[in-house]
Amino acid sequence: MTPDEVEIYCCPVDGSELVLREEAGRQYLASANGIRYPVNDGIPDFVIGDSLADIEAATQAEYDRVADDIYDRALDWQFKAFLEDEETVRETMLDMIAVEPGMKVLEVGCGTGRDSWRLAKRLGAAGELHMQDLSSRMVHVCRRQMAGFRAQHGLECAEVYSVSNATALPYPDGTFDAVFHFGGFNHFGDLKAGAAELTRVTRIGGRVLYGDEAVAPWLKGTEFDGIVSANNALFKADIPLTSLPASARDVTVKWVIANCFYVIAYTRGEDGPPPLDLDLPHTGVRGGSLRSRYFGVLEGVSVEAKAMVRQAAADAGMSIHEWLDRVVRDAAGSGKK
Repeated sequence: MTPDEVEIYCCPVDGSELVLREEAGRQYLASANGIRYPVNDGIPDFVIGDSLADIEAATQAEYDRVADDIYDRALDWQFKAFLEDEETVRETMLDMIAVEPGMKVLEVGCGTGRDSWRLAKRLGAAGELHMQDLSSRMVHVCRRQMAGFRAQHGLECAEVYSVSNATALPYPDGTFDAVFHFGGFNHFGDLKAGAAELTRVTRIGGRVLYGDEAVAPWLKGTEFDGIVSANNALFKADIPLTSLPASARDVTVKWVIANCFYVIAYTRGEDGPPPLDLDLPHTGVRGGSLRSRYFGVLEGVSVEAKAMVRQAAADAGMSIHEWLDRVVRDAAGSGKK
């Protein structure tokens, strides 16, 4: 690893800059707060072992175990058993994040590279593909297999590999044009924090996608659900729509692979919910605005008084809001001393 390659990263704990150092012939990245992140065979590892939630630690160990051969054989079986064309499924998901040549894209949970090479093919010579996984073994397998994919498919984009926890990514805000993650979201220690982190490192206007196992709601409780869930209990999960950040815009939700996996894709908007014109007046009988109807609610009145207000406002040719606002202001003002 060279000092220039360090610039893309920041400390996942506090966001500070990192410096490449070497000790006893081994490289590591050092943060301002004294944390050391080892660099193994050119790949930085930002996982702090005791910081992982139990589910994350178990997932890391499992993916390290299956990375070399079991994982790919299991996926081959799944696509065949579910009568799905892997090429179509994966390319359809990539379409949802609108990857174009020259973009800088992060793949969270790169696995063995089955989506990675397809992303790389779309990015072209001017693009950058950053491949991350919680399992260091997976990342090394991905890098090895990408060498073969590069030769087979004529891939030209820059390739960058790292190991980290998806809920604490080692990148500054807005680093990437798009972030893609498929196949591990349900195992994040905190789903809402995980989605927020994927969003944080995406530029405003960029696309984010994540998905994982969950039989579609209309199939829950059916024999189909029982069959696939008996084979893999992970399909019993529910789609985590509440994990979406408030800044999500243009949200698309779909199911793939025999309706057993959800996919959520969206554009990162400005922080917070969509903007509103709180003071645009209503033109109906009630009158008022979004602001007055939410922030200006008064104590309830009797049914008879409400009817009297409606009639008085109509007689005055005013909306209920205008009539009430005038009466309350006049009454409150006359009581001042």
